Amino acid sequence: MVALALFWVVPARAQSAAAGQPAAASATAGEAIRFQYTAPADCPDQASFAAQVRKRTALGRVAEPGELARTFTIKLTPDAKGYWGSIELLDDTGLKVARHLHGEQCEAVVSSLALIAALALDATLRHAEETAPPSADASASSSVQASSAVSSNVRSPPVAATAAPAPGPVAPSRRAAARRRTSARVGVGGGYDSSVHARPFALLGQLDWPSGFALRFTAHYATDQFVVDEGRSAVLRRVGLETSACPWRLAAGAMALAPCAAFDLGTLRAEGVKAGRLTSASGKTILWASVGAELRLAWEPDAPVWIELRGAAGFPLVSHQFTFKLPEANVLTVPRVSGAAGLTAGVRF
Repeated sequence: MVALALFWVVPARAQSAAAGQPAAASATAGEAIRFQYTAPADCPDQASFAAQVRKRTALGRVAEPGELARTFTIKLTPDAKGYWGSIELLDDTGLKVARHLHGEQCEAVVSSLALIAALALDATLRHAEETAPPSADASASSSVQASSAVSSNVRSPPVAATAAPAPGPVAPSRRAAARRRTSARVGVGGGYDSSVHARPFALLGQLDWPSGFALRFTAHYATDQFVVDEGRSAVLRRVGLETSACPWRLAAGAMALAPCAAFDLGTLRAEGVKAGRLTSASGKTILWASVGAELRLAWEPDAPVWIELRGAAGFPLVSHQFTFKLPEANVLTVPRVSGAAGLTAGVRF
């Protein structure tokens, strides 16, 4: 919503273009005007601002380069909650006036500033036309019209000047608002991890910055029981905490793609299952550490939810081989490269 945040008038009388005449008296409908416009790259540019002014008034003309002209100074500045917009101009009495607006969307702030500029042009240039001395032909025509009005005793009704309506506030989408501030999300996930041939379960929390950077912490647990050979089985359990960082995100509508780097730290345990040929069971736990890369494709609708597909490649830093003895059989060899895929869903704040 665009709201008028601050207004003041600085009593700095503008100098007349002609000596001894007020500034407004020298203005005409063809007066040269110039816009000094400064705005961030994600806001409408100067040409768009000028076009919006032209839609609201036909008075005044854009000055040629180097031509002496009446100047409107417009500046837009982003902040954590939206955009500040300011405009400085001369009113119809020649006083310097400043207006300041704040809104959540830059387009709405620019539209309101264009309306202020158009109304100021209408007021100043119409005042100049009304106060300018009439020509001889105009004086004669006015005299005839006045005589006719008196003889017929008819008075023309006054015409009320109406201002163009201010643009209605446009509520920003939840996605746009979230991208302008630091936000958080939590979720749950599942999938498949080739390093332990299991389907891990995960809980995660993530922080998202307006720049597109994201930091995620994922606690995960995976277990699998399988037959090693005839009569002997083993159970694998992996517990860990993965920290991942995504330097940027590519968004298109409700879809977003993010490449990420990840570091996973935890434990991996292999244990025999006492049954059949395995009359006694023991187990061993090792440190699990892995670095890797991830690619995430997320669907983020204009609602506080999101769904994500994830693919990852990992490179374990600790090698180890779990085996059964008598007779010897390989239970698991930690691979040099592992792959994972999964689905995650959650809510955003």
